[in-house]
Amino acid sequence: MPWYKAGTVSVVQNSNVVTGTNTAFFSNGRVGDAFRGPDGGWYEVINIPSETSLAISPNYLGATNSSGAYALAPMQGYVKDSADALRALVNQFGGVMAVLGEIPTQAGVRNSLNLTNTDGLPEGLTNKYMTAAGVRGTTLTGLDLTVRTPVVATDSVLAALGKLQASKEDTSSLTALIAGLIPSRPAPTSLTFSSGTAYIPGLGRRVTVSADITLSGLALPASVWYYAYLYENSGAAAIELVTTAPAAPYMGSARTKAGDTTRRFIGAFRSSTNGGVLGFTAGNDGMINYRDNLIAAPYRVLSNGAATAPTIVVTSAIVPINVTKSVRLSMNNNGTPVANLAPGNFNVTMVGAEPGGKVSCDTTLDDSGNLWYFNSGTGGSLSIDITGYGMDR
Repeated sequence: MPWYKAGTVSVVQNSNVVTGTNTAFFSNGRVGDAFRGPDGGWYEVINIPSETSLAISPNYLGATNSSGAYALAPMQGYVKDSADALRALVNQFGGVMAVLGEIPTQAGVRNSLNLTNTDGLPEGLTNKYMTAAGVRGTTLTGLDLTVRTPVVATDSVLAALGKLQASKEDTSSLTALIAGLIPSRPAPTSLTFSSGTAYIPGLGRRVTVSADITLSGLALPASVWYYAYLYENSGAAAIELVTTAPAAPYMGSARTKAGDTTRRFIGAFRSSTNGGVLGFTAGNDGMINYRDNLIAAPYRVLSNGAATAPTIVVTSAIVPINVTKSVRLSMNNNGTPVANLAPGNFNVTMVGAEPGGKVSCDTTLDDSGNLWYFNSGTGGSLSIDITGYGMDR
């Protein structure tokens, strides 16, 4: 490299300080350089504190000069130092550079590392290749079965699968399916519903109860109708028991809670006089069968009926007439004429009980939820006990 000679220097005999004018010692010199002074002698540079100052050894031997010519000359030691540094780099990184190859391009390096395709990389624990086996083994984490809109080109495969499955669920539920969820009363102050599933219109899909749900510790006002609804609480199936009656059927006999289509009606139950629920069992025929003393209030809806013309028998105290018209009853005829159930206010026999006879049957109520009866003559004494009602859900 060329010697550095810019500017002039001021030197003093027997002093090791060299002061520069218009010089850049610090940027262009190095400790160990040779300094050729105005006297033509050679000195070793031992310190360069700034661009305009340096120290030499030995002290300046020539005559004092305030503006003399000079030169800084690099010494052979730089080459050796550079060679040593290069050798150290080669020793440290030579093997790595050999692996990277001789072609200094991205394609060249990839080719040397066998990264032109994925064959050169092993499969990791989380980063998997989409091999046939890998695809088959991929779990559908995040699959959403609630969206039933059409599949579009921008959907991910997971989103498309979710939409297709949700649409299938929706189609299979057009009959407003309900299965299981059979009620029982294990204790006077509790209700249990068995596992099952039901379609809920407000959610657009089925909600499944995987294990029995029990409402326990019930403390209900006496003699009030309560209605049970299946709903979803933070993603889990749940059941509420409230006095709000269901809306009109949305399909067949299927109903939701009035004003809330996210709750599916699954049963109606009458509270007892002691704050619990009237005793019942649920039959396989879709009927709720009472199992208490059925010849007393509130089950006995008619005592010693003697009317000879069609007469109303009110049943709303023991039949949820807003959700069912199916009723199960027992007729006890203690009179002398034949006792009859009539279809509405017509003097036509629908079910008859001979004098002294007892008849049990299932029948329907009129549009207002009432029964009608009449005796074929005077001397009648008919009692009617309600023994059950239809679940109609």
